[in-house]
Amino acid sequence: MRQLKCLVLLFIMGLACNLWAKEEKSMRIQMQFENQSFVFVLANNSAARDLWNLLPLELRFSDYVGKEKIASLPKKLSAQESNDYDPQSGDFFYFAPWGNVGIFYAKQPPYPGIIQLGTIENDKDNFIRALRNQKKDFMISITKMPNSN
Repeated sequence: MRQLKCLVLLFIMGLACNLWAKEEKSMRIQMQFENQSFVFVLANNSAARDLWNLLPLELRFSDYVGKEKIASLPKKLSAQESNDYDPQSGDFFYFAPWGNVGIFYAKQPPYPGIIQLGTIENDKDNFIRALRNQKKDFMISITKMPNSN
């Protein structure tokens, strides 16, 4: 009898874990520009959730210091996260002091106020090359991926 109770309990716990896992789908977005499409997985933080709630967006990006492309947002995002972020080439980020988003196409050192929004899921090298090759301002369309949170 005790074994049966344990099996039933394990079964119920397994169902609960399965339901919880389905609820924890990642927030995935698609960025499109110049007839190219790239998928990002958003970070699990309040800034990324705020961005998610603004989508879809069409943003004008421009070059900044030869290492990143930046764009203004229609409203500021939450900046509650800590500054323990080591930026990587290809990362999508939020710069809290200015309230803008950006994408690094070259390695940057950590800096207060930079919050990671997401990382590229596919074709990182081509994405970085495409960003680097954009010499003028350009538009990026950002949409939610189907079957994401």
